[in-house]
Amino acid sequence: MAEDGDAHAKLIVETDTFGSRVRIKGAETGFYICMNKKGKLIGKNKGKGKECVFTEIVLENNYTALQNARYEGWYMAFTRKGRPRKGSKTRQHQREVHFMKRLPKGHQTTEPHRRFEFLNYPFNRRSKRTRNSSPKP
Repeated sequence: MAEDGDAHAKLIVETDTFGSRVRIKGAETGFYICMNKKGKLIGKNKGKGKECVFTEIVLENNYTALQNARYEGWYMAFTRKGRPRKGSKTRQHQREVHFMKRLPKGHQTTEPHRRFEFLNYPFNRRSKRTRNSSPKP
């Protein structure tokens, strides 16, 4: 449905072993995200095989890439429209491979949010005008 907070968008990340190997399961359907030998993302009832295990790689830009444990060099990737890309056509530096973890809507982090404060921020006339802009008659 491509809506934030949709029941089918909620994923459960299970650790496979100690370290950064994980299995990803849909909360609503119970299917695991797996990759077949052609690099296509598929869903399976049981996520026991290596094709359903992904290695989390934290990148320099603080994003996470998910590399398949069975097919080295193949990553989980989605296009801008949300369609899955074939793993055989993915590389670590591609934008479609970069993911960011976030909590579901309504959940709080362990640290409460603080209000952002400006400290000695140099405003000029243009920045003041754009921040306090009001429609002119």
